[in-house]
Order: sequence, then C-alpha cells, then structure tokens
Amino acid sequence: MSRLIDQPLSPLEQFVRDYAEARSGAWDQIEPRVYDLLIGSEITRVAFDPEALPEHPQAQLASLGSPLLDGLLADAAERWRCARFYRIGLNLHPHSLDSRFRQAISLSPTAIANIRQVRTMNCPQALFWFKATFVSDQKEEEILLMGIDLHSLREVRHWDLLLASSGLSELPEALLPEARHAGIIAGYRCARDRVAPTVAALANTRRREWSSRVATQIQRMSAYYSRLREEANEPVRNGDDVAAPSPIAARREAIDREERLRIAELRQKSALRVQVKPANLMIVQLPKLLMSVAITDKNRPVGQLEAVWNPLSEAIEAPACPACGQPTFTLQIYRNSLGCASCMESAG
Repeated sequence: MSRLIDQPLSPLEQFVRDYAEARSGAWDQIEPRVYDLLIGSEITRVAFDPEALPEHPQAQLASLGSPLLDGLLADAAERWRCARFYRIGLNLHPHSLDSRFRQAISLSPTAIANIRQVRTMNCPQALFWFKATFVSDQKEEEILLMGIDLHSLREVRHWDLLLASSGLSELPEALLPEARHAGIIAGYRCARDRVAPTVAALANTRRREWSSRVATQIQRMSAYYSRLREEANEPVRNGDDVAAPSPIAARREAIDREERLRIAELRQKSALRVQVKPANLMIVQLPKLLMSVAITDKNRPVGQLEAVWNPLSEAIEAPACPACGQPTFTLQIYRNSLGCASCMESAG
C-alpha cells in the first residue's frame, strides 16, 4: 500500500501503524492524518484530525478517550503482555579477568584464585511490571517495575541500562546456551516479595494523606450536626414546648443517630484498599561470563566458586557463599573450607 510522508507522526499515529502491522494487517495513508486500516478481514477508515471528518464522514476519530483508540489500547494490552529480547552490543572479552576477580573478591593474603573455565552464557533477566491500585473515596494507580535475574534470583540493579533501546534486539548476536536458572514462577514470587515494601510505603503515604482529609471532613460534619442540635434546643431556651420535651429529645436523638451513621459511612468509604496485579513481563537474555574459580591456600585446595562477570555493569558480581549461599565479596578460609564472615563466626 502507498505510504505518504508529509509531516512528523504523532505518537497515536505511530501506535496505530505499529498495532496494525503487529496484527499482520496493513495501513494506507489516504491523506495526512487519515488512514485506511486493514485488520483481519475488516477495513476501517480512521482520522486523527477532527477537521477531516466532514470530508470523510465514514471515518472514526482516533483520539485519546475515543472508543476506537480505547479498544485498540485494551486489545494491545491483552495481546502483548509478554515480550522477549536479547541484549546486544556488549563487550564479552574483558581484559585480565584474573586481576579483576582479585580486585573484586577479598580473600586471605595466602589464598590464590585460579580461573579454570570461562563460559559465555545467556542469563535470563525477568522484568515484571506491577499495577498497584489504591482505592478509597478516590482511586489511584501506580506502575512499579521489578527486575529479577533468574540465574541468581537477585534483583536487577541496572535495568535502565538493560532496557536501552539501542541495545535490545529480537535476534541474538550469537547463539549462546542458557545458564541454569529458576523458572518464571519463582522469579515472579521473588519480584512480588521485593516490590511489597514499596507498595506498603506508597499505601502508608496515601493512608496518612487521606486520613488527614477524612479528619477534616468529620470535623466539618460534626460542626454541622452541632448546629442542628442547637436549633433543636431553641424551643427549650425560648420557653416553647416546655410541656412536650419528648419530641425535642427524639429530635436530638435522631440527629445524634444520623451523625454517627454518616461518620461511620465516611470512615468506611475512606478505608484504603490496595490491590497489586502483574501487568507485563519482559524477558531479556543478557550474556554473561560464568567463571569456575578454584581457591587454594598454601597449595591446598579449599574450595571452588562460580563467579559471574556482568558486561552490562562491567563488574564481577558477588559470588554466593559456598556455605550459606548468600552473596558476598569477602570470603574467609576456616578449617580448609570457604565461607563468608557470618559463616566463619558461626563455625568459630
């Protein structure tokens, strides 16, 4: 189909074009900001400019909030909740890994680290987008991103570098094996646990703000019912209806009951409810160098480590302690075995 290029595309136009092509359809630009979309077996004429509608009465307006665009956005959100990319353009041949390892990992003065094997492997990075919804007398939403390295089940610290658009590709630079890693479900649980404190902090902030607003509303409401009670007591102060205090007492009781009911309704309506749902998932295959490192002390073997060189951060990642599995940059030797400081203190 013909494609006209007359002016810069708006983000909405670009989205509709990309959407049509992703649905294996096509688009034809009839004139600036007017298109025919072929999706499935249907052709739909859309206009991004309201002033074009008189010349194209059969066209549907594509603007924020329009039924057409809302439908496309909802369908796109349902269809493409998961994406997979490869991180490319990284230096996988760093200079002097031995010296980099010695600089990063603290060992005893007599210990020697010898890198026996280096393998370049893909380590899947799972990026989870969570939608947190805070509902009270109003509704607010937050989108939170949490990345988990499925190889180590640690949080991804450099996801902004990981997601650099110039470094993502649908095809790998080289065919690499995947490193041993946990599954998506384990990664999701890990991400959910790590994002929970952030959600709790956001909820507490909103709870404080909304509680202050509710307190102000209750104060105004109480002042209103106080005036009603004063008006109900006016006949008594003026000497009227002295012989019939029961209606006045009943009126005051009704005011008190209504006040309690309205305040209870306000508190219930203003109670904060939080819901967190996974929104999107992206898997990025990040190549890393997995090193098998033998540790000796005074020519005696004391242990072996799996260390990882991350080309994204250009640094050695903290290896797991052979004893407890916790990441550490400081390893000690005790009774011909390796361990972190905590493990050595427990053993001693």
